[in-house]
Formats: sequence, structure tokens, C-alpha cells
Amino acid sequence: MAGGEGSRLRPLTSGLPKPLVPVVGRPVMEHILRLLREHGIQDVIVTLQYLGSSIRDYFGDGSDFGMEITYAVEDSPLGTAGSVKNAQAHLDEPFIVISGDALTDIDLGRALQFHQDRQALATIVLTAVANPLEYGVVITSSEGKVLRFLEKPSWGEVFSDQVNTGIYVLDPQVLSLIRSDKVVDWSADIFPAMLARKMPLYGYLATGYWCDIGNIQTYYQANWDALAGRVKVEIPGQRLEGDVWIGEDVELGHDVRLQGPAYIGREAKLKPGVFINGPVCVGNFSVIDENTKVSNSVIWSYSYIGENSRLRQAIVCRHVTIKNNTLLEEGAVIGDEVSIGEGSTIDSGVKIWPDKEIEPGSLVHESIVWAGHYKRGLFSSYGLVGLVNIELTPEYCARLGASFAALFPKGACIAAARDSQRPSRMIKRAMVSGMMSAGASIIDLSEMPIPVAQYYARTHEVAGAIHVQMSPLDRRSGDIRMFDASGVIVDKRTERKLENSFYREDIRRVHFYEMGSITYPQDAIDSYLDGILSRLDIERIRQAAFKVLVDFDHGSGSLVLPRVFKELNVESMPLNAVFDESYQPKTEEAFDNALREDALVTSTLGCQLGAYVDYGSERLFLIDDQGRVLDHHEAFGIFALLVLQEAQGIVVAPASAPLQIERLAEQYGGRFVASKAEPSALLRAAEQHQAKLGSDGKGGYVFPDHQLAFDAIFALARLLELLARDGRSLSQIRAELPRGAYEHRQLNCPWDAKGRVMRTMVEMHRDQAVDLADGIKVFVDGGWVLVLPDPDLPRYHVIVSVEDADQAKDLADRYDALVTAAVGSEGGTPPSPVARLKDN
Repeated sequence: MAGGEGSRLRPLTSGLPKPLVPVVGRPVMEHILRLLREHGIQDVIVTLQYLGSSIRDYFGDGSDFGMEITYAVEDSPLGTAGSVKNAQAHLDEPFIVISGDALTDIDLGRALQFHQDRQALATIVLTAVANPLEYGVVITSSEGKVLRFLEKPSWGEVFSDQVNTGIYVLDPQVLSLIRSDKVVDWSADIFPAMLARKMPLYGYLATGYWCDIGNIQTYYQANWDALAGRVKVEIPGQRLEGDVWIGEDVELGHDVRLQGPAYIGREAKLKPGVFINGPVCVGNFSVIDENTKVSNSVIWSYSYIGENSRLRQAIVCRHVTIKNNTLLEEGAVIGDEVSIGEGSTIDSGVKIWPDKEIEPGSLVHESIVWAGHYKRGLFSSYGLVGLVNIELTPEYCARLGASFAALFPKGACIAAARDSQRPSRMIKRAMVSGMMSAGASIIDLSEMPIPVAQYYARTHEVAGAIHVQMSPLDRRSGDIRMFDASGVIVDKRTERKLENSFYREDIRRVHFYEMGSITYPQDAIDSYLDGILSRLDIERIRQAAFKVLVDFDHGSGSLVLPRVFKELNVESMPLNAVFDESYQPKTEEAFDNALREDALVTSTLGCQLGAYVDYGSERLFLIDDQGRVLDHHEAFGIFALLVLQEAQGIVVAPASAPLQIERLAEQYGGRFVASKAEPSALLRAAEQHQAKLGSDGKGGYVFPDHQLAFDAIFALARLLELLARDGRSLSQIRAELPRGAYEHRQLNCPWDAKGRVMRTMVEMHRDQAVDLADGIKVFVDGGWVLVLPDPDLPRYHVIVSVEDADQAKDLADRYDALVTAAVGSEGGTPPSPVARLKDN
């Protein structure tokens, strides 16, 4: 019997029929088939209705399980007896009816013998349970004849603890009692009719284990009982000490702790520091990342649990992605294809139905059934980021590529580039397949830095471009960048169009003869080099004879920058310029250590400057001639001073740029324009204002007369030109920068409170001088305070830029308290700003 919907088990059964729900690594129905085979029963008819094709696909004709399976499909539900009537053509001798969704090891041979010895027409297999309210209660005589039968009694009606297991031994004659045109049940219709007619109906009280997996709690129980050996089932894999079963090709990292009972499925990966605190079941091909603790939980196949997460009696279904630092409390159930953002907490008893996306840092108190995506969209501030082969799968990337190509007319050319890592090849090729399916022709640029790919798009006839690289922040993730025909990051309007197409799957598919071609140009880097050199005073730089240390972070910038230096007569001291297949992104601590080491080498070798070019060649970190690492504000200040000293103009940066940048611009006859921090908006603001220089405040520099892109290669070459003209060393120019105090705080803030915080801030400062270019900037004596919502994470930034350090700390404390009060106000009337400031 495999036709039920299993509604009480949802969301486990939202996309999976109940018989396929796994118990210790196998569908529960597979355990039943193995039980039948052990008793010599190899001829099986399976009744199907709800999601029946999934069951048929899994079990096939039964040959893989050593039996012969026939299927009887119901067009609409016929009831427990009606579904058997539907299979009457195959039933010409006594047969067993058994549920495909209850776990048992009852001795079916004894039940058959009992049925034959009493010459019964129907035998109900019974078992004793502590709570009979959810079952059919049966009283039998001393010989086993059924005397009374009541389905799902109340406590006042309970007359026995012996209940119907749903396992029956039947004679084909019983089928004559069932009408073909009605919904008919054994318990409610046929067995009471047999009692009324005094037909030979017997009950066999079986020993052994039986568990009706009717709800989430009994699902847990079935798994725990199987691990504890309370039910005789075959658990796949090798059994180790402590009741731990390990499947084939399981990866166990350093310092993994396995405290059984536990089942770890085939090709699962447990990374270093994982603690499995049984009872736990982990499905095939699932990954549990570093330092995560899983207790009393069931994880199905193909799911991913991120680093430093905690699962406490939770169920995680198929293809679920749980990002780092997430907590699943007791009784949490996560449906298929759910993605939970980093730092989220799923409260006790919360159920999340399939295909939901939960924002990072969410605190989910209530079950999510009908809501769509909790995620704003595909894109973050810096492109599209996802876990390789977990989120960024080949099929996902093919659909993404098709959605991108569908933005342009059929036959449009799209350039595609990548870094040197294998996952990037896979992602790019999948996207190329998708783009071709939508009618695009592909210009395959192979491996090259991001700004070089952008320059190619700007200077060649293409409709758009993509670049794929492994994330410099997370070794498991990939970054996908998408650019327009000018080589600029696509704007928000284009992102929304692509997202709508992607989510609706409203994607153009062309005929086979309309698919585009793939070409492989050989001049992309040469074209970029020509463009750089045409913008520089080559002779002046050559005469300066600079000596420069460059750390390439194993990125593809090493394919380009040494050739630039050769043309400019720059003596280069390269570090980490060789491709490394085992490249691992640096932690913040490791990155700081690398900069300090580069600084030491810079001063030891007598270099005029040191540079760290990030993995994608977008961002530049500077070291002066005395071996001091410049922070991004100092580096931007030096660029601004040198550029504005050369020619007056406009510099553009986020509203969070320190007050000293604005004063520096005024000092040299220029002007500072504050923009939004989001890269696309900043680049377009630089273009709109015809700026001489722009910066994102994080090492990204844009020179609009070169291209609208963060380009560390050109920025470094341009800096050498500026230094050659100025004649001073980097440390001398650094000493001339205006000084001030800068304080930056980050405050946690739930997504649903972000709008309330902004409304509260605006209302509180209605009568004060403010700027709303990005967040709310409140002007105070000697500077300003910026309250800024983070676009990607559940937090707020409080940034203060003034002259005095004590004043900066005091203002940061005060606005920290204001934001905290607004977060907790829950829509109430916030206190006045004056009152709050006095309180603090």
C-alpha cells in the first residue's frame, strides 16, 4: 500500500511520497520489501496514487531488489480497500496487504500460518501499544476471532491496547465485498461488514517491532529504534564500535568525533572538527562542514551544513543548504531545496516548506508554508555568490546563463571569462551552454583578470560579459560577475529582469539551427595592455626606474601586470605569482599576516612601494617605502591628493568615506561627491559626474577616463605615473594627509527591523541637517554620523568621522544606543533624540 499522501509528515512529504521517506539510509518501503523477501515473498503489487511516479522510478520492476513488482495506479483515491480492489486482476490466491510506510520486523510467516490454521477469510495482524487513540482497537476471543472493532476511539471508548497494524492476510473472496465505484476502507467498511455477517475474521497478536510513521515524532522514533537495534533492519555500511555505521567512500576530516548511535551515508563528508552526537543519521553525499555539531538529528541526501552550525534534534531534507553559524533548535524541520542564510536561527518546532530562501541572520519564529523567497534576489552587492556544486550546480548555472542571454536579442555576442580554478571552468561552461540555448554567440576569453574582461566588453562589439572566479573570501564559493555592453556591472533594473526570468523560468529557447557559435580571440590581453599604455606617460615612469614589490595572491593579475612593468621599466619583485591548484582564500588574520610579511620584504629590499593585488585584480592594498601598510582611507587620500594636484576635478566615494577626503578635495580645488556604496551605483555616479577618481573605500579604484571598473592593475600603474611626476616618496605624501578620528561600529539588526530603524532615524532628525544619499548622515559640530543599513547582512553600520577621537567615541556610543532602541521598539513611539542622548 503506497498511495497515501502522508499529510501529517509534511514538509517531509511535500515533494516525496511517504514510502520513500528514508529511515537509516533507505526508504521505509525498501525495508518492507526486504522483510517480504526474507519471508520468501517475491511477487509484489504496489498500489500507487500520490506521487506514484517517484515510487515507480525508484523501485522499477523490482529486479534490483530480488523480486517482481507490478504497479496498480489509482486515478483518484479509492480508500485502503478500494486500492486493493483496483489490483484484483493480480490477486487469485491468498495474499498479504502491508503498508509501505510503516517500519516493522514482524514475523509474517507466523501470521500466514495462523491464517491458514484457522481457515480465515481475513486475518488482522495486531500489536499492543501504549496509546491506542490513533489506531483501530480490536478485541479477540481466546482463539483469535475478532469480537469487536473500533477505529480511532476516544479514551472513554478504549477497550483494548491491541491495535490494527494495517497488515492483513486475505483470501481473494473478500474482494467481492468491495464496490469498485466507491471509496472503501478496511477498518471503516469491510471489517465491520464481515463482523456483521459473522464471516471468519481473525486477529493475530504479533510479537516484534511495529511503528506507524504517521508524524514527525514517530519518524524520529523509527530512525532511533533502527540505530538502537530495537527493530531488525539492514543498515547499509560498515559497523564500527559504538553503534556507528559508515557507508562507502565517506570522508572523515581531522578530529571528527562520532558518538553513536549514528549512520553516515555513502560519500558523505564530515570536515575537520565535526561532532556527531548520536543518535544521528546523515544521508548519502551530504556535507557537514568544519566545527559543526549535529545532535539527535536526521539529514537527508545531498544537503550541506555550513561551518560552526548547531543542529539540535532537527530534520534536514534533500538538497538543503544551511550556511555558516546557523542554529536549528529542537523540532525544526527543513524541507527540500531550502537555503538558510548565514547566522540564522530556526526556532523550536518551526517547519520550513520546500523551495524557501531565508535571509542571512534571520530569526525564524513561525513555520513558513506559503511565503515565497525570503531572499531578496540572486545578487549581492558584489555580484552573484554561491557554494560550488551545492548552490552553483551545473543545472543552476545553465539556467542562469540562459536567463542572462535572454536579456539580449537572439544572435547577440556575450564574452565569458574565468580564473584558473577547476570549479570556475565548470560554472563557466554550464553558463555558456545556457547562453547558447537562448541563442547567444560566445566569445570565450578563457582565463583573465576581471578588469581585463570588462575592458574587452567596453572595447568590442558585445552585448554583455560574464566572469567566474572562486571567492577570495570562501574556498567553497564561486563569484559570478555580469557586465553590460560597456563592461560595467549590470544595474539594478537589469538584475531584476534577470531574476524575474530566472525564477519564473520564462527563458527563451531557440531552435537548434539558431544556436550561436563559440570563438576564441587571442588579442584580449594585448588590447588591454595597449589601452593602459595609451593612458600613461610612459617615458616619465621609465625615467623614475621604480622598484616595486607585488603580491599577486595567486590570481590571474600575474598574466598582465609583469608585462605592463616591462614596458614601464619597473623592476618587479613578484610574490605568489604562480597558479596554485590548492589555493585557499585567506582568513582575515592570515591576510593581515601576509600584508605584514609583504611590508617587511618591501622595506628590506628597498622598494619604493609594495602592492597586494587581490585575487580578482580589482582591489589594491598599498605599502609605503618605509614598510608601513596603508589603510584604505590613507591610500585613497594619497590617490586623491596626487590626482587633484595634477588637475582639479571631482572625486567620488561612498558616503562613509572620512571627512578628511572631502577637506582634501577642497584643499586642492576639487570637490567630493558622496554616492551609494553599492559598486554599480558608485561606478555610474563616477561616470555621471565625470570624476577624475572614484573609490569604494575598500581598495577598489576607478578612473572613468580609462574604464568604469575597479582595476587594480591600472590603478597601480597610474600611481607610479603620479609619483613619478610628484617626485616625493609615498611615506612623505602620507605624512601630509589631513588627520581625524574615524569610528565604525556594526550592530545586529533583524531584516524586518531595518525599515523601522531608518524611519525612526529620519523622524528623530527631522529638524537637523542630514544627507540621505546612502543611509542617513547627521551633521554634527566638526563632522558627521552615518547610520547605514547593510545591503547583504542583518546589521547596521554606525560610522562617525570628526576631528577629535573622544568625540568620535562618544557619538558612536550614543548612536549605537539609538539604533539599538529603534531595533527593539517594535513599532512603538521611539524616544526623542534629545532624551535618548541625555540618557546615555
